[in-house]
Amino acid sequence: MRSDQTALRAARSGPMSARYLSFVGAIGLSSIGDAAWTIALASTVVGKTDATTAGAVLALAGVPRIAALLGTGAVADRYGPVRVMVGSDLMRCALMGAAAVAVLGIGPSVPLLIAVAALLGLLGAFFLPASGALRPQLLPPDELVRGNALYLMGLRAGQTAGGPVGAWLLGLGGMVAVAAANAVSFLVSAVAVSRSRPPVPAEQKQPTAAGPPVPAEPPASRPKLITQIAEGMRYAAAHRELRLLLGASGLVGLAGAGPINIGLVLLSEHLGAGAAGAGVLLSAFTVGAAAAFLVSLVLPVRRRPGIGVVVSVVAQAAALLLLGHVGSVVAAAACYAALGAAGAQASLILVSLIQRLAAVPMRGRVMAIVSLLDFVAPTIGNLALGAAVDGFGFPVTLALHAVAAAAALALFLASPVLRGARLD
Repeated sequence: MRSDQTALRAARSGPMSARYLSFVGAIGLSSIGDAAWTIALASTVVGKTDATTAGAVLALAGVPRIAALLGTGAVADRYGPVRVMVGSDLMRCALMGAAAVAVLGIGPSVPLLIAVAALLGLLGAFFLPASGALRPQLLPPDELVRGNALYLMGLRAGQTAGGPVGAWLLGLGGMVAVAAANAVSFLVSAVAVSRSRPPVPAEQKQPTAAGPPVPAEPPASRPKLITQIAEGMRYAAAHRELRLLLGASGLVGLAGAGPINIGLVLLSEHLGAGAAGAGVLLSAFTVGAAAAFLVSLVLPVRRRPGIGVVVSVVAQAAALLLLGHVGSVVAAAACYAALGAAGAQASLILVSLIQRLAAVPMRGRVMAIVSLLDFVAPTIGNLALGAAVDGFGFPVTLALHAVAAAAALALFLASPVLRGARLD
């Protein structure tokens, strides 16, 4: 067994290998396509209807992705992450091609665009858990943090570039140009993912810390998909450390989601800086997150990740508390930069630990839960922050968000296994 593990480790490459860079490039291209379509869709729908209706239909278009995530994680475990990611990209390519033809024929009607957006989100839901399950198969265990940092840099870069790309394509050739360009991006992404296959088949069993055993099953005896989804939920609930990590990850996301989304707009208005001030705060947050990813790429946390979690979550809570008392855009920008760096570092370590603890046959379903928490947190965070600011004001509201961060830290510290975990 030891020789098998040694051979597996030797066969895997680091995050700067051609195989892994191809994978990261695929992530970037997919996120560019998603972001470009979203910005073009928002601009088109807002131009055809009122703001309230536009916001409602855009929110509803995201429901299929959220509803499908748990099932798509089971699909990734059932058929393998590379096959599922390639399939997702090819189906999105076909959808964008069909959308370009439809828009060219009947015009960019709102019902058509919303239907395409819903299908795009649904197909994208297959990609995310599969990508989370694939990363540990491509990297040696001690390179997982660096690999995740590089992955998140590619994801954020694609999301950042997608907005301007979508706006430029919309002005160049309307929704037809956006859809056609997206089709090409998803096709290139599919090719890149296909080159990212693990060097050897993944292990059929993996020991986990305090977790239930997961027997390997031959293809002929695979249970129904709904049964596999339920198995994944039971597995995550029964594994104490995974349960605590998922709770901590969700709370870290919830603590930052509201202040990062609607919060920076409301705070900028409160400070009298308007839209320009909100742009400054968002840029500060982005710079802070990028800095954390770059530092983790060069100096990853390996031996004592627990210390990294403690420091980053405490920094997140402190930034939230200070944010409730700032009196200028400059001070608020400093807090947002700290918030971006702390939240990125905490999430990076927590996700890496989740990937290491989850058994290989269950990893897609576990990462689906992580993705679900990532999508739900902004919705809940925006609703909670808006209501709390109206009722209590900024200082109390942001203090409550700091309490959520403190609760995340309490969950993490509740387990001696997590406190002493290693990522080397």
